[in-house]
Amino acid sequence: MRLTRHIILLLIALSPQLIRAQSKLKKDSLNALRCFHKFQEYEYQDTVKSRLYSDSALVYAYRTKSAELKGRAHQFKGWYYQDCSRFKESNAEYYKSLAFLKKAGNAQGIADAYGNLGNSYLDMNEFQKSLDYQQLSLSANEKIIAKKPGKEALRQAKEGRTYALHNIAEIFQAIGLYSNALEYEYKSIGYELETKNLEGVAISYNSLATLYKLMEKKDSAIYYFKKALNIYKEYHYPYGLASTLNEYAMMDGTGLSDEKRNEMLRKSLDIRRSLGDIDGEMKLLLDVGLKRFDRLSTDSLSNILRSVYGYIQGGDLDYLNENYFRLYARYNSRVGHFDSAYFALENYLELKEISDLKKHTNDLIARDIRFQWESKNLELANSFAVERLKDQEEINRQQNYIYLSVIGLIVVLVSLFFFILSNRRSRKTNELLSQKNRLINDQKEIVEERNRSISDSINYAKRLQTAILPTPEEVNSELPNSFLLFKPKDVVSGDFHWFESKETGIFIAAADCTGHGVPGAMVSVVCSNAMNQAVNEFGLTSPGLILDKTRELVIQRFQKSGEAVVDGMDIVLCALAKDMRSVVFAGANNPLWIVRKNENIDRKQFTIATEGADFSLIEIKGDKQPVGQYARMEPFKEQRVELFPGDSIYLSTDGFADQFGGEYGKKFKYAAFREVLLSIQNLTMSEQRNYLENCFENWKGDLEQVDDLCVIGFSVS
Repeated sequence: MRLTRHIILLLIALSPQLIRAQSKLKKDSLNALRCFHKFQEYEYQDTVKSRLYSDSALVYAYRTKSAELKGRAHQFKGWYYQDCSRFKESNAEYYKSLAFLKKAGNAQGIADAYGNLGNSYLDMNEFQKSLDYQQLSLSANEKIIAKKPGKEALRQAKEGRTYALHNIAEIFQAIGLYSNALEYEYKSIGYELETKNLEGVAISYNSLATLYKLMEKKDSAIYYFKKALNIYKEYHYPYGLASTLNEYAMMDGTGLSDEKRNEMLRKSLDIRRSLGDIDGEMKLLLDVGLKRFDRLSTDSLSNILRSVYGYIQGGDLDYLNENYFRLYARYNSRVGHFDSAYFALENYLELKEISDLKKHTNDLIARDIRFQWESKNLELANSFAVERLKDQEEINRQQNYIYLSVIGLIVVLVSLFFFILSNRRSRKTNELLSQKNRLINDQKEIVEERNRSISDSINYAKRLQTAILPTPEEVNSELPNSFLLFKPKDVVSGDFHWFESKETGIFIAAADCTGHGVPGAMVSVVCSNAMNQAVNEFGLTSPGLILDKTRELVIQRFQKSGEAVVDGMDIVLCALAKDMRSVVFAGANNPLWIVRKNENIDRKQFTIATEGADFSLIEIKGDKQPVGQYARMEPFKEQRVELFPGDSIYLSTDGFADQFGGEYGKKFKYAAFREVLLSIQNLTMSEQRNYLENCFENWKGDLEQVDDLCVIGFSVS
């Protein structure tokens, strides 16, 4: 069981200043605090009430002027989303929590926020980010401890340090560094025993058992499972008890009878149901169904499948589909429904290919973390060896001086003998140091060469991508009243802009490929080349047909890899008449926006997305499908629109609207983006570009850019 906020803050870790000031807090502040405690009371008992209290806490907190209360309210909302397995939403809440707690200057709150972010990234299998944030949490807690604060603040910081150590152990376990995981878990359990945090001790025992289980050390695993169970039962910690009963009962080679296993699994299932832990309940049912398939009756398997299906359809548990279809295929095969079994098997194999691809990606990331960590440990070990040898030399010198001063001339001779011996030892030591330094230098050169190679490859990829992208000058030669705002998240981009001028018209597009950075850039090259082929080789001039042919070429290209690749792109594609009096549009997931004077708008024909006093923004939606492999692929539709002088046309990817920022760390969102476009119609296209870039940078502030950005605008004269 991974330690998250289930025990990180059983009691709200508000700053001592806020606690001392409770008597002066206004009604809204007191109501927010009451909602925090009520959330903790119902978190594992009633999900409806826990959601109600987390929402109410946010409302009350925002009525106050307390940045700390707002930060804690977003933290509780993040816990609620994490309980519901809505990990992206919980991650967004934790970023908001961190922003407010930094504004409040709450050192302990900042340390907790780092830990929460680390946990959410581990939920999403982003191991490097998870490790970075957990190390930030550990460092922040250790800094608080070093300042020797008051008793309560010291207790909170020590608990925070313990949880950070435990969570780092969980990350190392996830990427296969079991020895490192054991090291951090034993550090964690030592501090937990020191602070008498029995629930934390039990959770660490369960983690040690899981580690030894993975290392195939069954005796040690059984020993720690039993120790965890004893504490959970004695002190009534239901969440941990359910998890440990489940893992112990499903472990092979424990000597447990079938009757005992069934009893443990039933008890775990009952606890999870009473806590409202739907995620844990469904995982347990599927594990039991798959691992004990031959021992379960047809009716029992049918009940399991019916229960899991209901929750998958009604919640955020679609990640369970792979094991669900696997069990569904075996069940239908047993009862003779072979058509249903074949259908389920096809779905299972398709989902398994996707999960295998994700696992391969995660394995590459984990391998990189292991390499960096092992290199770092080697350098540290050599550094410590050098320090120990220097200390030993200093001790030997001091001993020689003492002998000289106390014993006299005879001891001088003896000391001389030891001095010569010491010099010999020093020479050996220096030889050893030289060997270790050579090893360090060799390792350093390997790492530097590796980094240079990666950097050179990425920079070369940037030059290649730049070469296939149209320049602003090319676009301006055909569309003089236009701008391009292109800001990759990394050195290279998954977004790209595309432009072709033919006798039949002008083609322009803004595309967003799967991913960003190097993977996204590779997909963008494939998609851009496919569009060039569709227009230049196949001679297509219809936007809908261009996207159909592009999809066909992209799928063919990826199928050559022999692996299941579902990458593709979302796109806005326009074909402009040479006289600029009409445009034909086709899109994949992304819309086309036209800002037009109100007197020129036919409101029966168009959907007004954002309305203004003089101008309004018309939104023309694209097809709800990507350019790439998709479950229900249909021909792309196209729409023809007559243009008026003064119209402004905008093509955009989702990078602007999805950027986090502002005072509260929220997304910019499409509605606000459309309002900005509507507000700048009095500016030239060049001025509009500068305004949008400044708006984006001011909104983003010190936060990280979350995605690539591409916006194209032009006007009809």
